[in-house]
Amino acid sequence: MAYRIAVTEVTLYGPLRCVAGFDLDREVMVRPEPAPAKFWEARVCGANTTFHPGHVVSFLGERPPTALPHNTEDVVVSGVPRRTGVLADYAFKRTLTRAEAFSPVRVFGEHLRFDGDKAYVPAGAPCGSLACQTVDGAQVTLFEQVYKDEHRLRAGLSIGGHVLHLSVAAKTLKQAFEKDGLAAAQALVPREGRVHVRLGLARPFDAAPDRCYLQVNGLHAL
Repeated sequence: MAYRIAVTEVTLYGPLRCVAGFDLDREVMVRPEPAPAKFWEARVCGANTTFHPGHVVSFLGERPPTALPHNTEDVVVSGVPRRTGVLADYAFKRTLTRAEAFSPVRVFGEHLRFDGDKAYVPAGAPCGSLACQTVDGAQVTLFEQVYKDEHRLRAGLSIGGHVLHLSVAAKTLKQAFEKDGLAAAQALVPREGRVHVRLGLARPFDAAPDRCYLQVNGLHAL
């Protein structure tokens, strides 16, 4: 099946990258993958390569037998994905506005569970794994959390009346934080106007095999 997406987010998983985008023809969210539940190499993710927010990418793909909730958007790419265009700023913002239909309420519904300042969806839940929320820039905060001598970037955001402190997977924010510290990441958050917050579920991991935790996949000024 042929796909044409506008890339909305690129996230970091060690040296690898996860990509998601808005299907411009079907108006659904799509997660292109090189293999079922696998990530892309860094060389194809960046402003001068294939996958980067605002890039239009075309590819052939098939739905894989991955587990829910991620299976809702997973598509395994056949062959080589092609960057066919780069959206102008206004066109990218218009695409993000179209994607606003995929709110946490619509995507996760009753499956979204709150646990203190975290949120998750049970593994296998019949819902989606990619959502978004548009808020005033001042309502998004970034801060540093130290856990077992490891410094981690976190985002403060209110969802469904719950104040959450979410892990930040967004490539641009994490790279700024890891290279130049918290202030560098904070400088990338628009402080005025509306901000489109990309939200995604992490796949289950060994310490939490039955939970898909909510994380911030990207921030875009509208």
